[in-house]
Amino acid sequence: MQHLRRFSTIKVLTSNKLTLQEVAEILNVHYMTVYRYVREGMLPAEQVSRSWQISRADLKEFQASRLSSSKNNKSVSKSGSGSDKKARHGSRDTAAWADRVLARLIEGDEAGVSNVINSALRSTHNLQSIYLDVLMPVLATIGERWEQGKLDIYVEHRASEIVSRLIGQLSSKFTRRGVDRGTVIIVAPEGEQHSLSIALTADVLRLEGWKVMNLGGNLPASELAKAVKSAQNLVGVCIATAMSVSLRETANSISAVRNIAAFNVKCFVAGLAIKSQDQAQKLGADFWVASPRELIVALDSLSKKAN
Repeated sequence: MQHLRRFSTIKVLTSNKLTLQEVAEILNVHYMTVYRYVREGMLPAEQVSRSWQISRADLKEFQASRLSSSKNNKSVSKSGSGSDKKARHGSRDTAAWADRVLARLIEGDEAGVSNVINSALRSTHNLQSIYLDVLMPVLATIGERWEQGKLDIYVEHRASEIVSRLIGQLSSKFTRRGVDRGTVIIVAPEGEQHSLSIALTADVLRLEGWKVMNLGGNLPASELAKAVKSAQNLVGVCIATAMSVSLRETANSISAVRNIAAFNVKCFVAGLAIKSQDQAQKLGADFWVASPRELIVALDSLSKKAN
């Protein structure tokens, strides 16, 4: 038995790939604790057949990260209040949470993505931060890697479907009670197929008290006009455009809104294809918003002026 234990120890010390149980022994924690680290994206691992394997380099980085985090937490607790600690921690580790979600999405690990999001919510992040600081950057990274040929098309599609289902699970949490502040329509013009960022923005606006009519992507200008006509207490219309080839349809959509909506209904444009306020105005829009947070601020400003 001693010979077998000695052999096992030598294997752990020399192997570049470690099992969950071997990592648990090194970290002096329970096997299920290591499994949770993996499923929550804290510890990178590769699934081979039915087991997980962790590289020694990733484990070393994980140990260093935990040591650094422990020192930082002690420093913050001595220098500031609990709320200060939470704020600083949230700003510091946003990128880390995004990296964990990205890794699980690329692996197609839907349960793992959900675990990471729930861990982030239990940690320092609110719903708005999860959407705007974690999921949106992750979607942008996946899109960029796909365009660069670094990700297969099926991986991008699979990741999008996972995020879509995740939004479905979280969406109800964005409901705000009380009288709404007015209606906002958010849409992508004809030819723009992707609508996940629109769905994320729509939920965030609901949390701010707006009634949101999310029309998704690839909507003809004529149909947008019908939606505008049917909307009650309409405050603004935001048209999101990611591709430059869709700019003509963006202008058509804005024109359709102008022909139907009251003079005080404002048109916003957003998305990667819009680069400046000058470009927005040339398309016929009132405002360019570079992010959902800028849209929130602009709508708040309109609401204050109206009151």
